[in-house]
Amino acid sequence: MASSSDRSAAAFPLLLLLLSSSLPPPCSAAVVDSGRLFPAGVQYEYESTTTVLTGGSSDNLDPAVGHRVVGRLLVANLWSATGTAGDKLLRLHFKSPKLQTWSKKSKNDVNRQFIDRKSRIDSKFSDQPFFAHWRNGHIKNLYVSSANSLTEENFKKGIASLFQFQLSNQHAVEYSTLGECNVTYSKINENSVSKRIDGCVSPTTLPSEIKHPDKIWQGTLRSKREGLLIYNQKSLVEVSFDENHEFSTSFMNEVGASVSSKQHIELKETKQNDDVIEANTFEEAIHQLEKQLKLKLQKQNLSPNYEVKNCKHYNSCNKLDDVVNNYHDSLLDSELGKSKSAYGAIKVMDAIVNSDTKTIKKVLTDEKNVDIVVQLYDLLGAALNENSHKASMETLDFTDAKSVEKLERYLWGASIKFNPKIEIIKSLLSITDEKIASKKIVDTLFNTVTAMASRLARYNHTDANVLICGELVVKTLERLEKCKLDDDECILMYIRALSNLKHPLSIEVLLSFAQHGNRMTSAYAMKTIKMFGPDLWDNRVLKYCNRIFFQLVKEQDSSTRTIALAILLESDPDYDLLKHVVQWLAAPGEGYEIKQYALELLKEMANQNENSANLLRTVLVREKLNHYGSMAQRGLSSCFSRKFINYNNITGLVKNSQQIYSGVTKRGSVDIVLEHDNVKYDLCSFGMFTTGLGYFTSLYDDSGKKDTSDEANLPATAGLELIVFGVHIRPFIMFSSQGQLMGHVWAGTGSDKTPIIQGIFQMIEHLQYVPLSNGITAELNVKGMLSLDISGQIEMSLWNKNAQSIIEKNGGVSIQGSLKLDTDLVTDEVDFALITEGLLHMHSDAEFATKIVLCMQIVFVDTNVTTTVRKSEKVHGFPYKSHTTTTRIHPVSGRTFALNQMVNEFCNTIHSQ
Repeated sequence: MASSSDRSAAAFPLLLLLLSSSLPPPCSAAVVDSGRLFPAGVQYEYESTTTVLTGGSSDNLDPAVGHRVVGRLLVANLWSATGTAGDKLLRLHFKSPKLQTWSKKSKNDVNRQFIDRKSRIDSKFSDQPFFAHWRNGHIKNLYVSSANSLTEENFKKGIASLFQFQLSNQHAVEYSTLGECNVTYSKINENSVSKRIDGCVSPTTLPSEIKHPDKIWQGTLRSKREGLLIYNQKSLVEVSFDENHEFSTSFMNEVGASVSSKQHIELKETKQNDDVIEANTFEEAIHQLEKQLKLKLQKQNLSPNYEVKNCKHYNSCNKLDDVVNNYHDSLLDSELGKSKSAYGAIKVMDAIVNSDTKTIKKVLTDEKNVDIVVQLYDLLGAALNENSHKASMETLDFTDAKSVEKLERYLWGASIKFNPKIEIIKSLLSITDEKIASKKIVDTLFNTVTAMASRLARYNHTDANVLICGELVVKTLERLEKCKLDDDECILMYIRALSNLKHPLSIEVLLSFAQHGNRMTSAYAMKTIKMFGPDLWDNRVLKYCNRIFFQLVKEQDSSTRTIALAILLESDPDYDLLKHVVQWLAAPGEGYEIKQYALELLKEMANQNENSANLLRTVLVREKLNHYGSMAQRGLSSCFSRKFINYNNITGLVKNSQQIYSGVTKRGSVDIVLEHDNVKYDLCSFGMFTTGLGYFTSLYDDSGKKDTSDEANLPATAGLELIVFGVHIRPFIMFSSQGQLMGHVWAGTGSDKTPIIQGIFQMIEHLQYVPLSNGITAELNVKGMLSLDISGQIEMSLWNKNAQSIIEKNGGVSIQGSLKLDTDLVTDEVDFALITEGLLHMHSDAEFATKIVLCMQIVFVDTNVTTTVRKSEKVHGFPYKSHTTTTRIHPVSGRTFALNQMVNEFCNTIHSQ
């Protein structure tokens, strides 16, 4: 039996080579000559082989695992319609089925052989024929007696699908076990036809899928389905159908899984068949058949019946308390920011999803979990189903100031969930009107609700989802209007909420704050508009940005101006705009740091956009502006992007922005951005802002002039901002007065490494069903977690007049997936995983004894990417098991990013000492 299948597989590519010329035009005739096949009174006996193999992706060359079902297939036509109707009643009977698996003794794929295994197919498959309503090459319906399992029913549907064929060049739409598909038939010669299937819409009998709307988090599924039919004047001689499906993550091609299905029948002999039914209609023929067999036949289409094969089906779900106990050490604070934390988080979150509210509450209140309870709330927010939310609401107290950390961690995890349920959003929204103990919680809660509603409306655009998002926009604008003009904290809270909503209704209000607000609110409003992206930057926005940058209405904050300029330069600037910006660079009277920053923006624009770069060069030449007065600024401010990864059509960028004032970062950020298929995805943005720190660096600049602007008289403040997956996290204020700052200096409270923000977030959730032609449905399930730990440390000496600081952004990533084919007979599964750590450190050294010298370095630390593929097979009800595991480690070299020439010179000066 094996040799026959191998011959067919070897001949298939050769025959397809004959199709090198273009496909002939489709046949316009609906009825083809397939009607002459399967005449009444003849029984055809075929040798049948159905093979399933699962393995890693194409970049993983380890042997696959799999099984096949062999047997004899008897086919006979019991009734044919008169005239040209083309209807036939085919009887199909699968005899002597046997399950075979690959021999463990085989060393490689080439020499491997299938051997018989004892299985449920020997006793559980019923020895009953099934019947097909066949019309001009299409299976309209199947008629089957009761089967012992869904596996048997689906297998019979897979066999029946082989008898869907056309014998001429044409395009068709067919319904089969694959769903609704586009099919192309191409004649190779007088007795053979190739069949190619694509564009399938999965059967409605399969469960709903979960796919992240952003392609970079989905991964890629590549499918290929091709068949070959060989026939003579009265029968099909041979039919083969091969399909291959390969899934890989967007990050690494070798992290994924594949499945192939091969169906093959070959005619062995023909016999006379006297079982012929005399009837005028097909319905009458079925009725007579039921009377003969004394059976009730069930009418079914070819859509596979989904077999629910999860842990609840097997009654084998891992108990939550056991899973938490096993991965307890992975969730400790000390593991945050590491891959171990992300890996354990996926295991615990899966157990949470399969647990009820009572079980979850028991784990949360267990004394042995006190040291990881905050991380458990991270995972409850990531799971975010009805039971996990109910358990969270029953164990968290919004009126208790001691619960702030737990509340915020739960809300942060929930805010990043890409497919939240509207009921949970409404539940959290109702709390915003209640009494809440902490302003931090009010801020975080409103940020969470707005972020969830915005994601829901964008990714699942139903009337109800759009309505709740619109209601939140109105509610946010109403609350913003009620804020007092001097209450910056209130105003900024609702501006952050608007940044999460990203709704065009808020543009007008934000533009008003940007132009007329104070230094802090105007910068926040302008930054929010920039976060909205080019889709919402209409002519009105660009007009306001032009007014703000060139200060055509009033004097503006330098941060607001530079953000406005960034919007203008990212919006395909024209000749006049670039001319005016460069002329402004050469004009006297402006602060040199804002000029330096504007020049950096121009350079970054030229690096990212070739058309704008060409236009800028034209402006410089025509307007005679390419000279030191405009293009050689002297500040410390910087703005640049550097690639840290360029692999598999993904580009990873580190974007650095540092706006310096009086030798200190006034506003800065380091962003991690991924680009895939020309689409940008904001992974994480870490920013800081300060005012009033000229006290420590109030010496002189190299022009010998003291700064007399209002910024020098602002109170000493410093804070940190974080945006994770596009969601605004409330800012962290380090100090808000000179007294608080000096308290930190004298107490040395920043000398030890201090966490700024920690948390575990879900970044990938993918559930997809891949129906195979043989009737089996493959389940593809992928999850990915990010364990984040951002911490900082600073040491300052007023005696030596120097300072050193380090900010560490540590992210541990784990992606775990499986491709599973689970039936009552056998389970084939491929588990694949990726773990890695991204360690981004920012070092600063400053000296201000006689002159300001600032050295800043951005460093990616050496790391490894570890990939694992585990393939397993189990025959149910019998002791046969097989599994193999392959692990690979890919080292990733670290690097230090250069900022600019002046900073390099400062670093050389400091380090030489």
